Amino acid sequence: MESVWRRNSDTIYKLCEVKCDTVEEAKDLFQTVALKFCQNAQFLRNREALFPWLVRVMHNAHCDMVADRRSTYPMSAFGRKAEFLNDLPEERSVFFQEDRDAVEDYETLFSLLSPLERMIVEMTYVGGFPTEEICSVIGLSNNAVRKRRHFAIQKMRKAVFHIE
Repeated sequence: MESVWRRNSDTIYKLCEVKCDTVEEAKDLFQTVALKFCQNAQFLRNREALFPWLVRVMHNAHCDMVADRRSTYPMSAFGRKAEFLNDLPEERSVFFQEDRDAVEDYETLFSLLSPLERMIVEMTYVGGFPTEEICSVIGLSNNAVRKRRHFAIQKMRKAVFHIE
């Protein structure tokens, strides 16, 4: 397997440089591909053409890097938005007091749910967590989380619209 890596590593690194904006990003991407290759070496022994697999791993790792980069904001990015945040209407203000009826409706609806259903709904719609992260926190499969979320929403709809 080492000979396969040595034969393809230069080409993979050049492809990493093409995909990335900086040399540091290219090195990180190359290191990720090398790590994936080492982790999966035992499964790759019987494959005839490993280069397409390496290219696919590089592409997926690059997509993950771009997604991570877009999901995190440096603190300096918030400074540019300060003027926008100051212009928010009163209801978006930190000190805004919600209408008590809306809060009571919220609590009434959530009292219909089991603690697990409430956690899933809150993590999804209030916290904005993707299903995969909820699964890792709760320890259920994707389908189980989706079903529980669906049934929880159905319970709340029935209560709001008085559906039997």
